[in-house]
Amino acid sequence: MNAVEFCALAQGRGINPFAATCQSALETGWWTSRLWLEAYNGAGLKAPWGWKGETLTVPSEECVGGRYKLKFSAFRKYPSPAAFLDDYAAKIKADYPESWESADNWPGYFAGLFRGRWGSWATDQAYLDKLVGMAVRLGPELLGDGWKGRMRLAVNLALQRGSLERWQEEAIDKCV
Repeated sequence: MNAVEFCALAQGRGINPFAATCQSALETGWWTSRLWLEAYNGAGLKAPWGWKGETLTVPSEECVGGRYKLKFSAFRKYPSPAAFLDDYAAKIKADYPESWESADNWPGYFAGLFRGRWGSWATDQAYLDKLVGMAVRLGPELLGDGWKGRMRLAVNLALQRGSLERWQEEAIDKCV
């Protein structure tokens, strides 16, 4: 799997394909992690109580009280990347409505990951910085010529919509 293939597979699922690709590349180490290779889990989706599907238990670094700890967690296991993306899209729709509503705008999509029904997507305090860094790395490949201008337009749209909190705007402005 690579970024172009993942982004193409993410199209038409109600999510922002560029943002989902950035998140998956970050979460899986460019689709080389054990969680991806053995479970096609492209975003670290944990298996909640009552999960009916298969799981894979792996160690993951979690930030608890400002300190990072290694914790073993059960993650959802999928039969294919497409099955993962279907479940991921359903989770975004159900638990991260601001991301779902920003399917046309990657900065708004990223911002929505910090305002989910149960809180933030990740415990990592630098998660937004890492997502934006990945967006800058993948911009030329996935957005093509003029990628910097398109990224800036997306940031401006997110600002016009009021999607970004001040700290998010500052984090994005450092990179874009």
